[in-house]
Amino acid sequence: MMNNFHTPVFRKEAIDFLKIKSKGIYVDATLGGGGHLSAMFEAVDDITVVAFDADKDAIEYAKLKLIRPLAKENRIIFVNKNFSYLSSALALNRIDSIDGILFDLGISSHQIITNNRGFSFSHNARLDMRMNQNGNVSAYEVVNFYPKTELARVIHEYGEDRYWKRITKKIVESRTKKPIKTTFQLRELIEDVIPKRYSIKSIARVFQAIRIEVNKELDSLQKGLESAVPVLKKGSRIVVISYHSLEDRIVKNFFKYENLKCICPPSFPKCVCNKEQRLKIITKHPRMPSAREIEKNPRARSAKLRVAERC
Repeated sequence: MMNNFHTPVFRKEAIDFLKIKSKGIYVDATLGGGGHLSAMFEAVDDITVVAFDADKDAIEYAKLKLIRPLAKENRIIFVNKNFSYLSSALALNRIDSIDGILFDLGISSHQIITNNRGFSFSHNARLDMRMNQNGNVSAYEVVNFYPKTELARVIHEYGEDRYWKRITKKIVESRTKKPIKTTFQLRELIEDVIPKRYSIKSIARVFQAIRIEVNKELDSLQKGLESAVPVLKKGSRIVVISYHSLEDRIVKNFFKYENLKCICPPSFPKCVCNKEQRLKIITKHPRMPSAREIEKNPRARSAKLRVAERC
């Protein structure tokens, strides 16, 4: 049941940018199917990797399929939490500095394909969308109990769909009559108010928006980036692969700010802000997947890779 994790995007490029060295300590912030983790050990086999994933299926899969073949029982530390817990997890494992970190954001193919998770609008399932199955808030709560203004904010800000007002109105009207329990129910409501030629894109955007809200993905990304910089050793790198504009914007702006040496207004005669440049941007523009990679792995189509180095 757990053999459907996606093929990792930028597998070689991400590992090359990390500049993995012997006996280093690295973080795979998004374990997924372990494709990037196994590539780390293929590059250098005497490293230690702290691997995060909120989805227990990913942890179980990696323990079953990766540790035994790689014989790395003592070199992989699994953390069944979101990477926003980076600081506390490293502290609990008595790790105060790392040699690099990789974030491969978004949702895994396993989560989409697994019918009872409710991530996909192609499968009829209960509205869930929790990456961490122990999470308190599922898509059901967001769709059925969020106040109209909050639901509108989620669909508008995270879905960036031009029909957000009519979609919100339809959901709110429908839930007063009966609960919206399944993915197909939600899909049909959206289809009812969207021109047919735009419906699939709108449905995808609404599902994305609700998933982001359920898992607090953007807040977690910001926190994860902020937690990573202080523990990175000088010269070590942070590599981020994103899949939509909201994620990429956060990464881009974070790298840009941490790359600055001063944030004083230009009119100031001298710097008084005491801003420290903590990162040097390695990729001035995001790396995009090649046509060959997209052909082999359609998931790569929207991927962007950004890299920065600790000063």
